[in-house]
Amino acid sequence: MSKEQKISLTTLSTCPPEKGGVCLVCFFGALFIILTACIPLFMYPEEGERIINTMFEFVTVEMGWLYMLAGAAIFLLLMWFAFGPFGSKRLGDKVEYSTFSWIGMLFCAGVGAGIMFGGSIDWAYYAAYPMHGEPAGTMKALEWGTAYGMFHWGPICWSIYAVMAVPIGYSYYVKRVPILNISQACTGLLGNRVNGWQGKLIDIMFMTGLVAGSATALGLGIPIVAAAISSVTGMEHSFWMEFGTLLFVTTIFCVSSSLGLKKGLSKLSDFNVLAALALMLFVFIFGPTLFLTDMAISSLGLMISELVTLATWMDPMETSGFTKDWTIFYYAWFVAYAPFMSLFIAKISRGRTVREVVLGPVIIASLGCGCFYLVFGNFGLHLQLTGQLDVISMVKSVKGATAIMAIADFMPMASLYKVIFGAVTAISMATTFDAVSFALAATTTLKLTPDEEPARWNRLFWAISLGMLPTGIMLIDGPLSVLQTASIVVGLPVLGVIVIGVTSFLKEYRQTGWVEYDSAACTPRDL
Repeated sequence: MSKEQKISLTTLSTCPPEKGGVCLVCFFGALFIILTACIPLFMYPEEGERIINTMFEFVTVEMGWLYMLAGAAIFLLLMWFAFGPFGSKRLGDKVEYSTFSWIGMLFCAGVGAGIMFGGSIDWAYYAAYPMHGEPAGTMKALEWGTAYGMFHWGPICWSIYAVMAVPIGYSYYVKRVPILNISQACTGLLGNRVNGWQGKLIDIMFMTGLVAGSATALGLGIPIVAAAISSVTGMEHSFWMEFGTLLFVTTIFCVSSSLGLKKGLSKLSDFNVLAALALMLFVFIFGPTLFLTDMAISSLGLMISELVTLATWMDPMETSGFTKDWTIFYYAWFVAYAPFMSLFIAKISRGRTVREVVLGPVIIASLGCGCFYLVFGNFGLHLQLTGQLDVISMVKSVKGATAIMAIADFMPMASLYKVIFGAVTAISMATTFDAVSFALAATTTLKLTPDEEPARWNRLFWAISLGMLPTGIMLIDGPLSVLQTASIVVGLPVLGVIVIGVTSFLKEYRQTGWVEYDSAACTPRDL
């Protein structure tokens, strides 16, 4: 078969239907699965929690090795993407967003409230585990803990986030297929079947996993915002406060979603990045600056020098549970989010090179996340080491959000600091869910050109639906941790989707090379 024939076959398989509108199979298929899974959980929360926890144990214990190997393989693959034969290739013809807005959107969409929580007190949770032969709670073990914080939000996890961005961007901007979903990136293996039930199944799996995975951000962020309000006003940190906070955050991302990416999410992300930077600078200047500087250099150096060890330590001798409880948890969480983040990164990366699309998340976003740990986390560690606040004991007896507010009491203008910290957390959740609702709406849209966005009603439907799931859990007095655990469980089949998407892209590239297609005729422009 000639090169031209191979390109022709690929072209035929990716030409979309002329009719626009909504893919009813994906829309109602995902909705049906979500309701089918949630209604029994609402009716029988205790039994549902038990089943999900059993599945969680299987994923993190029995399949932990798979996640560790997949993380290392994905990181190496993305380095090849960046510095291999198509590192300088561009995804499209023009840059759509400024570099600042682009970085802000991919960062805010990817971290949500997780970084506000983890960056502040992950180290205190890690202190309960022995680390690489060091007894729990010792100075050396605490040093390992600070390195692990940055590692868990570092290059490998961001590589997982971005692994399908190039395949999706290639399909959308280079082949110019006006369909923005995960299945279209699988054309190399599935061919024309991406428009059949096989492609629909992939998209439905992606949507279902995304809805479940996104609840983790709310489960971490809502208590922080509620704790900030309670600490500043003196009101009781109650169920109704968390419920009201959830409704408030849902309103924010619904409004932002209705405005679209350029008028809504882009502006909100810009503001949130500036607010977060100002908050970190405040802590760095008015906190223990010398200690923060020294710990930042030490922690960063330890993470870089021991990167291979951190990425491969399965804890087979001590069996402390740290790798299962934290490293595999974070890997599985990022896998559950990976297709969404890849789709979103591809959408906002029009006109950028493959190298930019890869190294932006892997380096810049990793450094941004690292700053949260180096500043907020090490400030709390300083309070622990100087005896001002026993943070390690606090996280064993109270909610993590309460411990974060206790740490904030040691900052100048503590009340104002808490208000801003809570606001940044709320906006972080809103930007994440705005991006999630966009991805869900895009997946259910039959035809979507780079200059278009999904219908407003479609975006709003998914925005409201994302808020309803944790709201239902709270109304029946069920733990939001159930949703966090469920997000890890659904990540396992999503890993299979990632393998299919990447393999498809590599197969197609090997057959045809990097070929730009004509948007009107759905035919190759240059052979």
